[in-house]
Amino acid sequence: MSFYKCFRPATMACLASALLISLSAAAAQAKELEWNGIFGLIEAFNVVGVGTPTPPDNPTSGAVTGAAPWVTTSGHAKVDLDSGKANFRVKGLVLAVGSQAVSPGNTLSGLGIGTNAGVTMVKGTLVCNVSGKTGPDQVSVEDDTTPVALSFQGNASFYGSLVDPVPSVCLTNPEDTAFLIRIVQPSPFFDLWIAFGGGLKVEGD
Repeated sequence: MSFYKCFRPATMACLASALLISLSAAAAQAKELEWNGIFGLIEAFNVVGVGTPTPPDNPTSGAVTGAAPWVTTSGHAKVDLDSGKANFRVKGLVLAVGSQAVSPGNTLSGLGIGTNAGVTMVKGTLVCNVSGKTGPDQVSVEDDTTPVALSFQGNASFYGSLVDPVPSVCLTNPEDTAFLIRIVQPSPFFDLWIAFGGGLKVEGD
């Protein structure tokens, strides 16, 4: 389409067409991450990300330590890397071990298998640069949602935005990301992860 033709008298349609093309190109660059399933932690104390894992985690580290094994019945999660909007929903997120020692010095006395085991609040966590291969620091980075309630049956949902702006490293390699669900309450288990997103789809490539 000629640039000069757009300045002839009946050119509104021409300008609208050019604007539409421009907006379409911008939209094509948007990155939306979607996980079509939420699954429980299989291996106790499994670590996701690169860095020095500590429970609670070091704020400068993206390494996230897991709790004891949990299971789910269903769930999904979605994060828009441009706007920071996020949502997740999980059903049947319950403890998958009994009240026995799960490692030397760690016991789950009194926690009910098949229930929320006293975990009443959880949050979603986007972990970027999981492999640690991007950036000079070669560590993963985290961004959380605000906490939401977890029912006794293990159901929780969140619709809103991530607490902090999406880290730039998340846009560099959106496939190298993970979505976790972490414990907020009770405080002794704060920031331990218990479920993860699976079946990642990246839209806007």
